[in-house]
Amino acid sequence: MKQLILLLILVLGTSSINAQQIYGTKYTVETNEYGNWYLVVTPNQFHGNVAKTTKTEGVYAVMLCYSVKGKQTQKYNDCTKDFVVNGEKRYYLASSYKKRSDIVINKVVFFRKDEPRENWPKKECY
Repeated sequence: MKQLILLLILVLGTSSINAQQIYGTKYTVETNEYGNWYLVVTPNQFHGNVAKTTKTEGVYAVMLCYSVKGKQTQKYNDCTKDFVVNGEKRYYLASSYKKRSDIVINKVVFFRKDEPRENWPKKECY
């Protein structure tokens, strides 16, 4: 009986989802070797019992809200390919001519892009 229940959990649990669930993300602001500023977004943890996604777009996304020297930016960014291939997504923020104090990260929200659009976070940053 226990084996039957375990088999059902494995079959139903892995066949109903087409991509791994990510439990949150973390981000840091870094510079590259030329001094340009990047926001690096990394998934915290993947669901271990679900097969890895084979898609390269349209599954994982991030809504970014930031400003550089007062210029406000808010946008959706697909990060599926970078998460699957590199394990992180790097977003260019500003050139090396800017100081770290010029860059303000207001909001970074991870969401599933393959869900209905009404479930996406609203671009209400400012």
